[in-house]
Amino acid sequence: MCLNACSTLPSPLIVGNTYTNFEYEYSLDLPDGWLPADDPSKALERYARWVDEDMASLVLINNATQGLIAVMNQKMALAYPRYLKLDEHHWENRINEMRKKLEAEVNVLSYEYRIYKDNLVATQQNYFVSQRTFKPEKVFGVDTRFVENTAKKKMSFEWFLFPCQKDRSCQTIVMMSCPEDHYEDNRPAFEHIVATLRGHDYYN
Repeated sequence: MCLNACSTLPSPLIVGNTYTNFEYEYSLDLPDGWLPADDPSKALERYARWVDEDMASLVLINNATQGLIAVMNQKMALAYPRYLKLDEHHWENRINEMRKKLEAEVNVLSYEYRIYKDNLVATQQNYFVSQRTFKPEKVFGVDTRFVENTAKKKMSFEWFLFPCQKDRSCQTIVMMSCPEDHYEDNRPAFEHIVATLRGHDYYN
């Protein structure tokens, strides 16, 4: 695979139940019953209109459980080791920024989060073992309840950061949104995607 020499990267592909994205250097296993949305824009407008469509590399839906799972990505400016030096206050600010964005769109009833700063080191250690395939560990996770157009909904997301493109960093957010009364039906699929998320540095 001539990723260094080629001008364009391969398009995302699905082999079996494994989805691979070459641009953002990650893969994951698709849960049973979940399919890529035919029209991601319409799916996000229906289930999670506060999501920046340009960041969403993968949008999955399950009509039976009325759930949506989106994977959002961004290439970060700092090299990965620089993030290891940031204190917990930095990550709290990131979480609060995301909360403000959500509050601008819906009536937020609760917003609970937990930071796992030490996982930045764990991810780096996993990367050193095998740059081609490694397990990113979440930096923080959020569970929130809100009301949108009188409907009660629940959303969970986990935020990952890992080394990519040799000396850069890639951000990946896995987010699930659904009606509150269907949350327990959808949660296993969310956990499956988070558990099977893998990073791949094709530039090493």
